Amino acid sequence: MPRVPCQDGGLAVNTEDLERRLSKLEDAYDDLEETIVKLNTTLALLNQTVETMARNEEKRQQLLDRSILFVIGGFISAAVAWVVRGGLGQ
Repeated sequence: MPRVPCQDGGLAVNTEDLERRLSKLEDAYDDLEETIVKLNTTLALLNQTVETMARNEEKRQQLLDRSILFVIGGFISAAVAWVVRGGLGQ
């Protein structure tokens, strides 16, 4: 940063340079705020997607469990029907 000597012997900072740097900082800050808002939105959407996927997986698991119970129940029913018809006495 260019500095110019002051009358009292200290160094003064170029105000134009400071204003330019301040403007750059403000622009960078605005960009960061915009990025944070976008990230928060993306995060909320991802959370919603994960929750939806978890619900769908739970439904699939329930369907699988019911299907297995139905098949097992069918085998048990067939075995009972065979026994009732005299399958063990033959």
